[in-house]
Amino acid sequence: MLVLGINRVLEWAQVTAGGRNYTCRTREIGGKLFFRFKKHWYHAMDFTSELTTELVSKDGEIVSRMLKK
Repeated sequence: MLVLGINRVLEWAQVTAGGRNYTCRTREIGGKLFFRFKKHWYHAMDFTSELTTELVSKDGEIVSRMLKK
């Protein structure tokens, strides 16, 4: 399982597993980002790579950037 991208604006993550892509809901719990995949919550940073991107709102604009671990 690998997180391809995180959309913090709409609160979802794009996950690939077993050759398929999934859109999973995200939630911040205790300052850490989690995503829900097949009825279980996973810590998103455990499944990201250096190529994972995130979409954030910065100063009223939507910005795509590389994920900072």
